[in-house]
Amino acid sequence: MNPPKLSLITPCFNSSATLERTIQSVAVQAYPNLQWILMDGASKDATMGIVQKYANLFHKIVSEPDGGQTNALNKGFRFAEGEIFGWLCADDELTPDTLAFVSDYFQQHPDVDVLTGGCARVFSDGLILNTEPQPHLWERIGYHNGIEQPSTFWRAKLHHACGELDESMYYSFDWDWWNRMRKAGGRIATTPRILSKYHFSENNKTSTGARKLILEMYRTMKRHAPLRGYLADIYLFLYLRFDLHGYYDRPPACGKVRCFLFKHVIRTLLKIFGKELIYSYNWNFASKQERGIPWWK
Repeated sequence: MNPPKLSLITPCFNSSATLERTIQSVAVQAYPNLQWILMDGASKDATMGIVQKYANLFHKIVSEPDGGQTNALNKGFRFAEGEIFGWLCADDELTPDTLAFVSDYFQQHPDVDVLTGGCARVFSDGLILNTEPQPHLWERIGYHNGIEQPSTFWRAKLHHACGELDESMYYSFDWDWWNRMRKAGGRIATTPRILSKYHFSENNKTSTGARKLILEMYRTMKRHAPLRGYLADIYLFLYLRFDLHGYYDRPPACGKVRCFLFKHVIRTLLKIFGKELIYSYNWNFASKQERGIPWWK
């Protein structure tokens, strides 16, 4: 029996520095029923020369101006014919045999709609951090994005039930997407297996989003977080009033008096809203970006 068709979308724009690494990671999968679609936003560098070198690997290649990454993904998914969907950005990699593993998992677990796995986060200074999906991530997805995008795949029927990615978002559209899949009834499974390498350069979106990223995360939480979305306002308050001033650093950069005030505020919030919601605040990476501090340390 043939394995299920898997549709993989790769959006790119001026990606000549990283795209060949991404392509080679898919090529070694040797998955026999892959529909790979590349959506290029009319690159001005050597991107398309690299693509043509590997043109036989792609089912469809489109190079034209687009409205950004989210628009490129939506256009790519309109061509998708597979039973399983995913996307892989032009600076990331799949680990060996990931597609075979994902295919087998979905075949063996017909009750699963979404599969997310571990990820090797690779930073510009050579640091590699392996992540693993945490328990209850689906229940917490409205206020804590515990999903690694390149290590996540889902059934086409769930994708069609959710519609398309929100093109008004530039940074947080994947987090919004996970929430929409959950609200549509998607059933998730996790695996500790490392399915991808997620590269963080000094100039990619996740590493430089800072305040713009936070404002999109705020929008996402207003849509999906507990307390009718008001948890987003609490997190934004903590970010602006405390995090940007070093209160969440290790060790904190505030003085004794200010730290006492911070602890008093946190104790009050804990009494009202509980440990789970308040201790799940994790926007410190963006405040470090905004303050010019290496955010992964």
